[in-house]
Amino acid sequence: MALRQLAPCFFLLLSGAAGTARAETASYKFDQRAGTIEFAVDHLGMFTSRGRFTKFQANLAVDPDHPERTRIAVAVEAASIDMPLEDGVAMLRSPDYLDVQRHPEVDFHSTAVTPITPDHYKIQGLLAIRGVTQPFAMDIKLARSSRDARGMETADFVAAGQLKRSAFGMTANENFVSDNVNLTITVRIQLRGAATAG
Repeated sequence: MALRQLAPCFFLLLSGAAGTARAETASYKFDQRAGTIEFAVDHLGMFTSRGRFTKFQANLAVDPDHPERTRIAVAVEAASIDMPLEDGVAMLRSPDYLDVQRHPEVDFHSTAVTPITPDHYKIQGLLAIRGVTQPFAMDIKLARSSRDARGMETADFVAAGQLKRSAFGMTANENFVSDNVNLTITVRIQLRGAATAG
């Protein structure tokens, strides 16, 4: 089955799943070795600070009969934040921002998945940062697919969204740091041999 045929099920069904007599929910884990969670924040319109989180876990559950029931859950280790400047890392781990001592994890779980085009979906869900939960939406697009010599098919996706840090109580340095934080997430999912019925 070509990857474009997998799109109605959030692009991510195993090739062999379509041949089963009864469609079952397929579960996937993102390949963290090929994934990134990156952010960018503007400073007075003059320059942009960029960083990333290096430790996270993510799971995807797909129902082939009801692709709109696709669910995604992501757990990020807040202290794994990484930036080129050590002072910036310390600031973002502090109580003024992520407050990693009291809130060690950033969590997201989807509540709805809506198709825009065959390779473009909108994901809506709830994002929890430093004890505050807010609605959050991201656009996800298929970037590329490939098959290795063993026949393993993988798909790479890019998701993008924007949040307001003030909505999560992060209001420090408001005269210098933009309220808008842009997130970009890249993930790789193995299509063959990665799913288990659930």
